[in-house]
Amino acid sequence: MPFTPIFAPRGNTLQAASGDVPDATFDIVAFSGTVLGDKSDDRQAVLVWARSMATQGGVGGSIAEFCRRTRWSRATFDRHRIKACEKIAAAKNAAV
Repeated sequence: MPFTPIFAPRGNTLQAASGDVPDATFDIVAFSGTVLGDKSDDRQAVLVWARSMATQGGVGGSIAEFCRRTRWSRATFDRHRIKACEKIAAAKNAAV
């Protein structure tokens, strides 16, 4: 649903702004904290990446800015992001 306007009425529960699209009630942000640990480097990388992709770097800065602040190379950032996404996907698939 990349072009569906959404809002968050509480926490990170997303709801479609139009009535003809099903709601997404799974809290992926909270789930990432459960799977990866709230303060883990992997979680930080995936959340920065997601925010940057969603806002084109307009909120919280770009990935390049994050890498400069943390002194990570882009390759290190991508390794953390990919590892985090794989762990989240595996945990979600196992939680069926």
